[in-house]
Amino acid sequence: MIQSLFILSPTGEVLIERHFRSTVTSRTVCDHFWTKASEGLNHHGGGSTASTAILGSNPFMLYDSVEPVMEVPDIGNDGDDANGGGTIYLFSILRDGLSYLAACPPCIGNQNNPSGGLGMSPLLITEFLHKIADTFVIYFGDPA
Repeated sequence: MIQSLFILSPTGEVLIERHFRSTVTSRTVCDHFWTKASEGLNHHGGGSTASTAILGSNPFMLYDSVEPVMEVPDIGNDGDDANGGGTIYLFSILRDGLSYLAACPPCIGNQNNPSGGLGMSPLLITEFLHKIADTFVIYFGDPA
């Protein structure tokens, strides 16, 4: 299940944050994502020439070195490990300069998957993020 949703600006600041479960995911997962994103250009394997063509001389670059699904440490809001060193799966897409992140905890106690792992289809989560981005385009219009 998706535990939290974050939408980041081209500079890495959190624009929208929504928590769907009683457990609040710390914003440090966004810091882990942005650290990886800042290491290289071309978010999710796209071509750097497309990024330059779309943005021109815009200083906000598109980052491609980030994997669409990352496993990041589960750090609580107080700075300590919330679950004794657990992990969070972080799904990300980039649309129109915004990064959409979904934080999903590993499924503990899943009868069909005793080793833990993710309890949902990764493609379902990625499709959900794309639907949210599509809804933004419908509501706010196409970005110029």
